[in-house]
Order: sequence, then structure tokens, then C-alpha cells
Amino acid sequence: MKTLLLTITLFASQTIFSQGIQITEEKRQAIKTYIQHFEDNKQLLGTVSIFKDGKEILKETFGQANEKSGTEQERIYTIGSITKLYVAILFAKLQEESKISFEEPLNNYFPEIPNANKITIKHMLNHTSGLKDFVSKGDSLHFWLKVPRSKIEIMNEIIAQGILFQPGDSLSYSNSAYYLLGRILEKKHQKSFLQILENEIVKPLNLKNTFVIDQDTKDKNVSKSYEKKKGEWVEMEEFYFPNAFSAGSIASSAFDMNTFLNALFTNKVIRENTLQMMLPKDKASFGLGIMKVPFYKYISYGHGGDTYGTHSVAMYNQENNLGITYIINGENYPTNDFAIGLLSIIYGKEYKLPKFNEISVDKNNFKLYEGIYGAKGFPITIKIYEQDGELKAEGQGQPSFTLAPKEKDVFEFAKAKLEIEFKPLENKLILKQAGQIFELKKQ
Repeated sequence: MKTLLLTITLFASQTIFSQGIQITEEKRQAIKTYIQHFEDNKQLLGTVSIFKDGKEILKETFGQANEKSGTEQERIYTIGSITKLYVAILFAKLQEESKISFEEPLNNYFPEIPNANKITIKHMLNHTSGLKDFVSKGDSLHFWLKVPRSKIEIMNEIIAQGILFQPGDSLSYSNSAYYLLGRILEKKHQKSFLQILENEIVKPLNLKNTFVIDQDTKDKNVSKSYEKKKGEWVEMEEFYFPNAFSAGSIASSAFDMNTFLNALFTNKVIRENTLQMMLPKDKASFGLGIMKVPFYKYISYGHGGDTYGTHSVAMYNQENNLGITYIINGENYPTNDFAIGLLSIIYGKEYKLPKFNEISVDKNNFKLYEGIYGAKGFPITIKIYEQDGELKAEGQGQPSFTLAPKEKDVFEFAKAKLEIEFKPLENKLILKQAGQIFELKKQ
């Protein structure tokens, strides 16, 4: 439930100026052309929005599948770990009211958690607690949160996972920490997380399309997540979001998230000195629930969020009073690459429209590729198999993914920038990812 980056699109006609940033009509057309390129090629679904000086100046929802779900005016999506930004600000409000201290130990609330006497609220807010991640269950049931789980089950999983390191010694993104932070909020307010968010943020800022997904609201006009299968967008199974709780159960619209960011960074939610305390310091990427999003010399702050199928970022550039939110609920092209192109247009950097090659593949060859591959020193085995006319790959103990044809005997999983070249006559494959090359042989 994490990610990082951004996007935008079009509206109005007059030129818009901001300190060092000018959004001309020519730039608007470039953005429209860029987004249309992805829609025409069925590469992405989603919504992008830009705020300038507190007003929405650009917005577009794209992808035919989105015509079937959500509301017409403001489409609502699950926003995953952007929930953590709201949680952090709720703690900042408590701190301002002297109702909590960031230096309080976790054992004031949950002494049964490993290392609870050493872990502070601050450690949990900035991902230095050493707690692991309940979303990935220890017994490799990676999708165990697709069905309802009780609070006791989730707490037992957090306890069973133990710790990675001593508090403050390192940094590791922890959904478990933020799950516990939500339970602390409920103890302090004596209300549900849903009620706390509504009373402290939603109502004061008049956010009409922001709410916590619980067992009663899980289907409340929330757009679906999609994956590409056989050239078409197919609805996919998502989290049972009440399980995610304060680590990722908020739903919102791009407009509402930009509204929240604008209010936050113009001191309408917390004081300026409190906000400065929450921001990442120096070269750090994480602050207290707030992430740094750099693009060349431009620095924005906000948070990213991933679910099984939806990928979002909400960010604010203080220097230019510029809020940018994107939500992608159908991804067949790496979202970060898409966002980099959009930012390049906004900030006047060079960019190119990506090419999407439709490769004709002989599916009879899939049988030649099938098998389990491994190598000495390689940490896992990889199973290759055909399913419903598609070539699938599945790392040992990991979820499967679809391999898209790139050229003869070469397939890719673009989201992870992974490429596999099959050599069926030699019973092996060549795996390339992140500049590394591995040769795996069929077992």
C-alpha cells in the first residue's frame, strides 16, 4: 500500500501563471494529447487533477472502463496508503491540543506488541519502528486480506511477525505501525476511525467524497480496479478494505485530495510550526506521515498509495501553490513513467510519447516455455505456465503475473520493468530486471 509520483490534465482557456510555472494553451494541448495517447492505446484508466492557488484548474477522467463505475461529477477511488497522511495529521491535531505526545511509548496502548516499551508514536509515524507488515502474511498467503478478517486475527499476525530492527536504527515501511496508530486514535477519541476522520477533517473542509470504507460503505460509489486481459479491461478482486483500516481504507476523489492538501499547506488544518515538524528533513524521503516527492529541482510533499489494482499520489508544491493528484485504477503501462511524462510537460522538460507495440505471438510455443526454473544462488524458483490463453509467471510463494509479448521468445512485465527471454531449445530463460541479468534453467 505504498507508491510515489504524480499526474494532471486539462480545462479552461486562459493562460495560468505561477511562480516560475506557466501553463499555456499549448501546454494544455500537449497534456491532452499525452493522456489521449494512453487512452487510445488502452494503457491506463484513472483521473488526474491540478489545483493552483486553491482552485482546480485541470481535471480529466480517462479510460472507457471508468464510464461504468463511480459518479459522473467526482469519481471516487480507493486511495490506499494516502490514508496514512490523514492519520498523521490527526495525530498532529492531537499533539497541538496537548492530548498526546509523539514520544509516548506504544506500550501505553498495546503492551502485547513486541518491543512496545521501546517503540514511540514518532517511530511509527516515520516508519522507523521496526514493525513488519501485516498486509503480507508470514505464511506466504499474500492475498489473505481479500476476505474479512477480525481485529484479533490482524493483531495476532502483527505480534507473530515480530520486529525487523530496533526502533530508530533503520527505516522500513510498515502498514502494521499505521494499523496500530488507528487503534490508538480510536482509544484517544473514543470514536471509530470513520467518525474521527469525518469530525476532524471531512466536515471542517467540506470534503463531500471522502470517507473510511467499512463493512457498510465498502460499495458506496467507489470505482473498481481493473487489469488488462486479452486486450480488454477486466474488473479485478481487491482488498476487503475494512481489513486495511488506518493503513489504507480511505476512499476519496482527486478533487477532495487536492482540497485537503491545499488546506493543509495553507495552515487551515494544523499550525505552520507543526507542519514543518512533520515534513521530511534534509535528504530524508519520509517525515511524520508526509513523503517528499522530488522532480528535478521542484519539491512537493504528500503521499502515495497502492492497492492491488489502484495506484495514487497526492502532492503539493509549496513554492508554486500547486496541488497535483493522480489516481490510476487500471495499469498496463508503468504509472511512474506516465507521471514523469506529465510532470515533464508541466515543468517544461523534454518528453516523448511512448510506443506501444502490439506483438503477434504463437501461443503454441507457450507449451515449450512451461516449467519451473531456478538457479544456484537465485533466491526463488519461477513457475511459467499458460492460463486462459495468456503466459503467466509466478515466483515461489508470490502472486502470479501476466507476461506480455515483446518480440519472438521475449516477454515482459512492464509494471516491474522485468523482461524474460526464453531459450526453449536450451531449457532455460534469461531474466532481466533493475540492471541485473539471471540465467535460470528448467528443473
